[in-house]
Amino acid sequence: MPEPVEPIPLTDREEAKWRAEFEKLGREAVRIAITRGQGFSPNRKREVALLWLRDKEAAAERRERDTAWYAKWTWEAAFAVVVLTLISLLLAVGIIHL
Repeated sequence: MPEPVEPIPLTDREEAKWRAEFEKLGREAVRIAITRGQGFSPNRKREVALLWLRDKEAAAERRERDTAWYAKWTWEAAFAVVVLTLISLLLAVGIIHL
């Protein structure tokens, strides 16, 4: 029985070329091609596509998390400003006394 053949190591140049191709196609097109099993003939290219897609998904999740944090922080800061403004107005008008 023949021994399994080791795949030829992927060069940085080849991987960069594939990643540029994936960037050009976009996340959704790459995801669809992987799901349907089309477009990435060498298995190595499919593996690189999966890694690229994982990287893009992780980056998108980080952006969403950062955006949610920023929105929450902005809302809390705006609420604090409104409360402090109301207290200042009530003090200025004389409705409340210290």
